[in-house]
Amino acid sequence: MASDDVSRVVALAWGVAAAPQRGPKRELSHERIVETAIEIADAEGLPAVTMQRVAQSFGYTTMAIYRYVATKDDLHQLMLDAAFIDLPMPEVTGGWREGLGAWMSWLFEAYSAHPWVLDIPISMEALLMPSQMRLADAMLRAFAELPATDGERLALLMSLSTFLRGMAGIQRDISREGAEISEATKELILEVAAPAQLPALLPLLRSGMYFGEDPRSPDRAAQVTEDDFAIGFQVWMAGIAAVFESREAVPEEHPPAAPETPAEQHARAEAEFTAGVAARKAAEQRVKALYKEEAALRKRRDSAKELAKAAERAERA
Repeated sequence: MASDDVSRVVALAWGVAAAPQRGPKRELSHERIVETAIEIADAEGLPAVTMQRVAQSFGYTTMAIYRYVATKDDLHQLMLDAAFIDLPMPEVTGGWREGLGAWMSWLFEAYSAHPWVLDIPISMEALLMPSQMRLADAMLRAFAELPATDGERLALLMSLSTFLRGMAGIQRDISREGAEISEATKELILEVAAPAQLPALLPLLRSGMYFGEDPRSPDRAAQVTEDDFAIGFQVWMAGIAAVFESREAVPEEHPPAAPETPAEQHARAEAEFTAGVAARKAAEQRVKALYKEEAALRKRRDSAKELAKAAERAERA
């Protein structure tokens, strides 16, 4: 396949895209640009992330950012993939229930840590990026014991992800500042609900539960969607068990790969060694560049110090 056919944003995410030939290479990289964009989004939300705003954070023009990331949409996709990298992922042992439960809880909490990711549309390119593929791999491994085909496991992954993203979105939206319903509005709804013929809803309105309240606990409003997520997930788990656990074993659609031959093991070891050497050399080059940068900064500092001393002497004279 020609290199022109490869998605640049996917190549960037995997670290195999070439750096631009022109631009402030030492100070900028697409990783640093993404990190800065995430910091802005965490503090102010996704709308605050613009190419100009990110460029200003580094003291460069917007064009300098475009040399590394082609569009704001590409930046958003890279942010989506990088958002959860630093969050410790669960170490799961046990059956598919334990594994799936741990991963779903982790992802729900991750959405809470970076709620702006819910504003980024999911694209096929996003699903081909490292974090998304590792997450998909982990969740599919949780399904490994189920007597299901590969296609069915992918469908379960898609359905559960859609449910989880929707619940996280509801939690984010109703917990935003200013989302609380006023007492006057509640009273109005109670007045109009009875004549509106809503017999099943009316008891929930009167108890306050429909407004996100619980008479038994004053803190209920802040936790309502987490409880709803837990209940919904229990239903999903019960449904998966009912459909698949009673099945007979399903033949593997893709037989497991044969064990590596000694020659293949040697080839893989050589490739890993070559990659390790390349990584070490790249790190050494980066250290050299940092030493040069430090020397330049020291020289600039010393020069400024001498100028300051000269100015002080001139003032005393």
